Amino acid sequence: MPAIEIRPRRATELVDAGFHLLRRYYSQLVTVAAIAMAPSVIWRVAMRDTLTDPTVMVAHPGAMFASFGIALVFGTIADAVLVICVSDGYLNGTVDLANATPRGAARVFQVFVTSILRWLAVLASAMLLAVVAPLLIKTHLGLLLIILIPLGIWFVPYVLLRTFAVQQAVLLEQRGPLEAFTRSVALSENCAAHIFFSLGLVFLLYVVIYGVTVGIASTLVSRWVSEIVGALVGVAIYPILSTVTTLLYYDLRVRKEGFDLEIMSRELGAPGTASGGEPLPAA
Repeated sequence: MPAIEIRPRRATELVDAGFHLLRRYYSQLVTVAAIAMAPSVIWRVAMRDTLTDPTVMVAHPGAMFASFGIALVFGTIADAVLVICVSDGYLNGTVDLANATPRGAARVFQVFVTSILRWLAVLASAMLLAVVAPLLIKTHLGLLLIILIPLGIWFVPYVLLRTFAVQQAVLLEQRGPLEAFTRSVALSENCAAHIFFSLGLVFLLYVVIYGVTVGIASTLVSRWVSEIVGALVGVAIYPILSTVTTLLYYDLRVRKEGFDLEIMSRELGAPGTASGGEPLPAA
């Protein structure tokens, strides 16, 4: 049985439902985050002298790039398993790490490729403005920048919003990376504002909790210790991002595809199907 009622929710209700699920399955979700992100924390401890001194970082950037790479790889693993866990908790009322971990791990490569493509799309959007701006100035059309700069500032987050569900499409619908983009764009059509307020609210809460904790730590302990504290706090609150994003994915499916009725049909024993005749996701 679903852990909470499956129905469309406003942004504040989605975040509240996210915290409800987080409280209910916190031990399992934080275990996933801790195990997957432990290598990044250990690396930061081992390289604390290098990673806390800007002069050393500039002279030896390898440690910084290695830190970024480790965080990216193990963060992807954490995201993959967390999405599966949240989906199981939301739809079935249970979270079984022994079952969710291999299911998430089996799709890690596809999730990694999808995430890279997503950020490349965002980078390409930003780079386009950087390339066009000098050309406009050179051709005495610089006044067009008054229009293009706000448009560029708007377009980058718009790409992020329209592609928010690519991981969920890969993991919960078994789609390939390119199919996941098509699915996310279709699912988010005419819903950019709802996505913005839902994810914006949880991200703001995440930043506030993290920032306040690290700010207090930085006034009480040394810089590298405060960074380690920040990493540990990040692990502790990291699951809320995947939780709300996954709930938002299902929220849009409820709004656009009647997913709540499909779940009700499945509970009654009828062979439920998703929109377009596709079987319901196993998650």
